[in-house]
Amino acid sequence: MPKIALPMGRRVQRIGYPQAVQELKLQTQKLLGLSNDVTISVSELTCREPGCPDVETVVAILRDGEKPIIARIHKSIPDVTLDELKEALDLRLRT
Repeated sequence: MPKIALPMGRRVQRIGYPQAVQELKLQTQKLLGLSNDVTISVSELTCREPGCPDVETVVAILRDGEKPIIARIHKSIPDVTLDELKEALDLRLRT
């Protein structure tokens, strides 16, 4: 489905974004065995710099008093697979 660019860099979201965000949060919670009090943020960013991917999904795990864990996947939110999420989280936890 083509995306429509709007002024100020905003895009029209495709159908299914809220469900895909919720699914990524649940998958992240299960993969890392996180409790319900841990905040998981899922967002999609665009980049206009040369060499930067057009869009990326950012999964952030936020705990009180700890440095956030941030995983990046170079796809839009609904296109992220479980294997890609596992790989991105695994890479972040090893560094």
